[in-house]
Amino acid sequence: MRITARQRYFAKIAVWALLTSVGLGAVFGRLYSPHDVIRGYIHGAVAGMLISSTIILLEFVVFSRLSTLVRRVPFILFLALRSLGYLVAILLGLAVSAWLFRTSAESEPLIERGAVMFSLVLSLGFNLLRGVNSLLGEGVLLNFVAGRYRRPHIEERVLLFIDMVSSTAIAERLGETGFLDFLNRFVADITGPILDQLGTIHKYVGDEIIVTWPRAAGLRDARCVRACFDALARLDAAADTYIRDFGRRADFRAALHCGPVVIGELGVAKMEIAFLGDTMNTAERILQACRETDHRVLASPALVDRLSILPAGIARRSIGPLRLRGKESEIALYALVATAGVPSISHVTAGRRNSPDQN
Repeated sequence: MRITARQRYFAKIAVWALLTSVGLGAVFGRLYSPHDVIRGYIHGAVAGMLISSTIILLEFVVFSRLSTLVRRVPFILFLALRSLGYLVAILLGLAVSAWLFRTSAESEPLIERGAVMFSLVLSLGFNLLRGVNSLLGEGVLLNFVAGRYRRPHIEERVLLFIDMVSSTAIAERLGETGFLDFLNRFVADITGPILDQLGTIHKYVGDEIIVTWPRAAGLRDARCVRACFDALARLDAAADTYIRDFGRRADFRAALHCGPVVIGELGVAKMEIAFLGDTMNTAERILQACRETDHRVLASPALVDRLSILPAGIARRSIGPLRLRGKESEIALYALVATAGVPSISHVTAGRRNSPDQN
């Protein structure tokens, strides 16, 4: 089984969280046991290790497998369930560590009332912040609070623009509410592979999705390409389910590009982190070229030339210089194709060539 970049990332976070909690636990243990320094250090370190280990297990074993639950229940209910899980983990760690280090002469309760209230506030506060961060998008809340983009500045970014195939025809077939169900299923299915490669979903624009990485992160191990083709493979694997539930399968076209992007806060009554500039416009034009040339995935030489190697099973084919709309000079694009495992767009759209919808 292939270990994804996201799994490696969270493994590193888990190790650091474990070490940090042990250290903080030792410090607090020392404060609460001023008469027995060594015992206080060890007691606190054990409590920190038990609490962090239990929370890590909850995240990896329970919450990571309940991602679909977020879309089915109100946010407040999911927040309550997560907070309850954290509260139980903290209280369990405190109780077990207190029992382990309890002497026969001690008669105090394993957990004091103040510790229960502190654990409750900590659980609710942490999960509320995490939930809001998830609703706004990964890192958006922190960027707003820190004022990182209060003044616009330029960053080198990798961009993946995704556009659903035949969205207008699907919407006409399913109706407005049915199409929204289809779109939500589509977004949910391709989000996993994107997050697995540490991609950040910047924005939804109708049936179009804009994904971004810092340039070094997106190019490392060709994560941007892996995310794109893993998402296509996920939709291919779910084709029968889409046909059963909606009467047709889901598919998308994609454009890959990289370059400097102007990033800054935008808006007053409703604020967002905006990505602007020629790189964004070029990525959108490359996506339009996918529709015009009937290619599934197109990438710019600015991106392809910076990749050390393409993932196994992915090949590049030059389609020659093209004149993109709004551009004065031509650009030599590459079609990225899966040599095995993912059908070509001609296979997916077979029988629909004469459809007026090419979105």
